[in-house]
Amino acid sequence: MTPSSTSGWLKALPNLITVSRCIIGVLGAWLLVKASQSTMESQAVVLAVSSGALFVISALSDFIDGWLARAIGAVSALGALLDPIADKVLVGSYLIAFVLISRFDPFLTPAVVIIVGRDVLVTALRLSRLNSREVPLPVTDEAKFKTGLHMVLIALPFLLVLTGLRDVEGWFYYWVGGVWLAALLSAWTAMPYLRKAFSGHR
Repeated sequence: MTPSSTSGWLKALPNLITVSRCIIGVLGAWLLVKASQSTMESQAVVLAVSSGALFVISALSDFIDGWLARAIGAVSALGALLDPIADKVLVGSYLIAFVLISRFDPFLTPAVVIIVGRDVLVTALRLSRLNSREVPLPVTDEAKFKTGLHMVLIALPFLLVLTGLRDVEGWFYYWVGGVWLAALLSAWTAMPYLRKAFSGHR
């Protein structure tokens, strides 16, 4: 392998990590649903722990890919586009898994629909501006905070169960309240993207 090809693979690594976040996120969410459907407690525990571990790995990769890209000078427009999409796939997959596990709880489901719907809309707006010379709709600081809040909320049920609070009914709707807060924040953070997207068509 030549030095130039080695350098090429190294510079592609941040984007590969980003793409893997999508794959691992979907897999982890699927394992969580399977854990809820398992009739064997030991199997359910293994699946749930595996799901939690995959989420932690995926969440950490959100820091690693950006740090690595800056460290090796591989920051790119493609990476700037893929990174928020990967975050949305990760968050959306787990939130949808929680909705399925709750059997479409009437309080949780609308909040998740708002979050996922907002993310689909913003992603569509980004993809519609791919021919633009600038980064298509750069991520705002508010949206970064929103993503961090989403990840904390997803991690929280795993942490509560691990600390012994397995009486889900006792804390579930408090957690749902947090999801609604995140949903309202998601809707609010979509406004700058909408303004910028539509201002470009005037």
